[in-house]
Amino acid sequence: MSEHSQGIDGVAVEAVDAWVVALDVGGSGSRLVAEFGNSVNPERISLSGRAVKVNHHGSDASAVVASLCQSFNAWAARMGHHGMSDGSTAPVSSAAVGITGLTSLVEKPLEVHDILARELRTNRTAVAGDALTAHLGALRGRAGAVLSVGTGAVAFGYDGVNRWRRADGWGHLLGDLGAGVWVGGEALRAAGRYHDGASRGASKRLLEAAVAKFGLIESWPNQFYKNAERAKQLASMAPEVMIAAGEGDETSIRILEEAGRHLADTLASALGRDIPPLASTTGRLVQEESPLTVSLTKHLSEDRPDVSLVPSGGSPLDGALHLARRLRESPHSVTGFRPWLTIRVDGHHTSRDTPEDVGGKDILTAQLSATDLPGDELRD
Repeated sequence: MSEHSQGIDGVAVEAVDAWVVALDVGGSGSRLVAEFGNSVNPERISLSGRAVKVNHHGSDASAVVASLCQSFNAWAARMGHHGMSDGSTAPVSSAAVGITGLTSLVEKPLEVHDILARELRTNRTAVAGDALTAHLGALRGRAGAVLSVGTGAVAFGYDGVNRWRRADGWGHLLGDLGAGVWVGGEALRAAGRYHDGASRGASKRLLEAAVAKFGLIESWPNQFYKNAERAKQLASMAPEVMIAAGEGDETSIRILEEAGRHLADTLASALGRDIPPLASTTGRLVQEESPLTVSLTKHLSEDRPDVSLVPSGGSPLDGALHLARRLRESPHSVTGFRPWLTIRVDGHHTSRDTPEDVGGKDILTAQLSATDLPGDELRD
């Protein structure tokens, strides 16, 4: 017997004859993928949208989600797919979205559920942070831990059933150790030490790169301390450190090696002792071999020799699609993990209580993506 989803207008939707929709919304662009039919050979379409914009009110990710959903409905209408009872939309059994800055920049994350329900006419929705969908994509939904490294750094462990475990993701003032913002900050300190004539931990190469990017060092305190986007500015130095390390700059190499040690600690923390010993990494800073990745692998193998570190098997969009498929096939088996993941099934939220829920306050998190670096939009 085919499983049915109750549509928002009360009409039952047969899951195998409906779409599953997944979205990935970030600072370098947004994407939607939809599948129709059985899981063996589904019809599949992909659409692209704009990047989120951030102002003093926060992120406009909700508007991007709405726009992508409307683009999907317009595509379905052009292609002649039959709608639901009012004939206006293609039948959708479930939808999931991963959003950058969900817990810190999206003012009302739960309203994203309302947008998905309204635009796609579905009562099975998942809204997650991009680092969590990165986990599900990298391990293809398997249990284990995934470290996401970009401007910020956060790792999630998952037991494969309903238990999540998080490490770091505390933002650049309290954490994000080894991430782009940390690497960039260390680079500027090394530049300052060279400027001051220090004999240790100094780098002429990094001072030259930083002056070229930010101007004379005397202007830096005013630029950084008064800038609400200083995390993004700091992280923009990380690629310069990678380049300098590749050219043999010893200070840059040491910074990246220390970053790898921090990141190995974060990944090991996310695994704990109750998560299966399988791990992966994702994000701009770990895409290619460098002193950072070599150090990360070395320290993780020393601390947790039982852990298998495997290449990432998919993107955050793949992770969102995995969530959408699970909501179609077994909706009540998907448990939320506030504030990183919320699930709504037939108007009800399912979640596991976590320290993040105490007092109804969101945790402090990095203000930028855990997977992207500043300037990624220029490379897409």
